[in-house]
Amino acid sequence: MKKKEKKNIIDEIIKIKNELVTERINEIFRTKPEYYRTELAMLGFEWLDDDYPDEVEEENNAAPENKDQELLVAYFNGEVELSDELMKVFLKEKLSNRPNYALLRRYFRQGNGNLKILIYHGLEIDPTDDGFLNDLSLIHEFHPMLGELIERYTEACKIQEDLDSFSELAQDFFYNTTLDGYEAYHALKEIYGSDTPKGKVIDSLVYMEEALSRQPCVEH
Repeated sequence: MKKKEKKNIIDEIIKIKNELVTERINEIFRTKPEYYRTELAMLGFEWLDDDYPDEVEEENNAAPENKDQELLVAYFNGEVELSDELMKVFLKEKLSNRPNYALLRRYFRQGNGNLKILIYHGLEIDPTDDGFLNDLSLIHEFHPMLGELIERYTEACKIQEDLDSFSELAQDFFYNTTLDGYEAYHALKEIYGSDTPKGKVIDSLVYMEEALSRQPCVEH
């Protein structure tokens, strides 16, 4: 192989790796903006800035900004009962263009019992709901519940038949448990093997993760 041809191949590999990293970063900010720092750390980013606002202080100072947020706070404080309407309000606020992350995060950090009841109810309705699974993962960051998280994600992956949705669930499973030392892809591989459609999806995810892991660390 000529030196120029080898360089072109290396350049193409680097380009593909960078595209994978960019895609993953975009996904993090799209689906998990409230805890993007943890997710980016998994990709090798190191945070050297000292001027990041103190999250706890921000949460303590957060106040409801509209009637829906007032209703959620009342629910978290045990002043109103869980209802279908309240579930809709929670989803509306969480998915709005300008959610009050500091206010919501305060109750995640507390491990608020009523918040857990809401999340569990959502998962009873749809065990594959990635939003509620990610909510449970966020509580896990503050109040470890690895065993339950593994059980919930494993069941969700089992139930989900759409391969694209399965792939997204498997990725969330991996990224939400990897800091705890759990090898989600390996565990799923043990379940689905290499000759099943789901097993082939896991193989592709492992390949992508290996490519990402070979990226040099980036300091910010």
